[in-house]
Amino acid sequence: MRSASRVHNGTPGQASRASGANEGHYSAQGVQRRAVGYVRVSTDMQAAEGMSLEAQQAAIEGYCAIHGIKLVKICKDVISGGKDVRPGLGEALRTLQTSADFLIVLKFDRLSRSIKHFCELYERYFKDGTKELVAIRESIRMDSSLGRALVGILLVFAQMEREAIGERTREAIGHIKRSGYHFGKVPFGKRKIPAPDNPRMKILVEDEAEQRTIAQINTWAAEGIGISEIARKLNEQGVVPPQGKEWTKSLIYNLRLRMGQISPRPINTRSYSDREVRARILDLRARGHTARQIASILNEQGWIPRKGKQFTERGIHGLLRTIQATRVLSPRGYLEMMLTKMERAHDAEHSTVPFARPTLEEMGRLLEEVGYVTPRGHEKWWPAQVAHVLEGRLDGYYSEGRPEGTWEEEEQSV
Repeated sequence: MRSASRVHNGTPGQASRASGANEGHYSAQGVQRRAVGYVRVSTDMQAAEGMSLEAQQAAIEGYCAIHGIKLVKICKDVISGGKDVRPGLGEALRTLQTSADFLIVLKFDRLSRSIKHFCELYERYFKDGTKELVAIRESIRMDSSLGRALVGILLVFAQMEREAIGERTREAIGHIKRSGYHFGKVPFGKRKIPAPDNPRMKILVEDEAEQRTIAQINTWAAEGIGISEIARKLNEQGVVPPQGKEWTKSLIYNLRLRMGQISPRPINTRSYSDREVRARILDLRARGHTARQIASILNEQGWIPRKGKQFTERGIHGLLRTIQATRVLSPRGYLEMMLTKMERAHDAEHSTVPFARPTLEEMGRLLEEVGYVTPRGHEKWWPAQVAHVLEGRLDGYYSEGRPEGTWEEEEQSV
């Protein structure tokens, strides 16, 4: 890969005037090459060591200006580099594949602090040499074994630093709590004050106003008033909720649950998983059913929610807002859902004309656009592979193990 060392050679004016400075960033046809920038910070290091988002962005813009590279866009993340799935990084990599020649970062650890993740990115996007990775501060060429080894060493220390920070943070929090002080979110009904023996630390005491609210909730509950009505009464009285703009049914429920006034609803025993319920909901939605109809169909067919007696229209509305089809459905399920939607839309507009299914190539592009990968981990879907998916020949693979970057269980239960 191209070294970033040119940015250090001479002044910016000299570099921009030198005939050879920009030469390497033009194609054989003299077309200016394009780059996408990526900047990242963790929430606790916004302005530390000149690594703020603005500082990283300025460095990338300056590098592109010096070397005559057209900067297509800069993608941003405020998230730990130890996390593989990042919205900004995903956008940068998609831009790299479709409309850029370079991915430019300030340092390698902005791209990833995980050795495994970095190696996966290198193998997938940069190994064949068609795309290039530039790290401005580290003048290391990635097209040699020595360069790759040096990057590996840098990433070892980056990963070690990330793990050490986590260990120190957990140890400090544990020590604070063991010493009798408070750390973290303040529960409703309490407030923080400086500890008498150590003003730098905090302890919890009762908040009189919030305690009166809790007492009022308990009184209403003892009178048999439901939590929805309790929430409405609190909002009418202008009582400030612990979070959000107004009291809700879930806030009241969780507050009473935390205080031990009620027991959590039992989890139903079912022969199917949450993912199967979500898949059924998506299938019914694709067929044009409303949330009320979906709830009714599920109840009639014997489906039950994870908690509670039956599905409700409100519950289905909430699930439809949160379900991500690509995290629930296998490639075959996703294609079948999309074909059902396409056929319904076609029939609504052209009821007398038979529906023509998309070609295998077009369906392959559908899978690529939403992030499904082949059984071998490739992003490119060939027509023969799409045919195998539709025939169900890959069902066993996608039910036994899920390749990285594809569908997965969602945290919210159904």
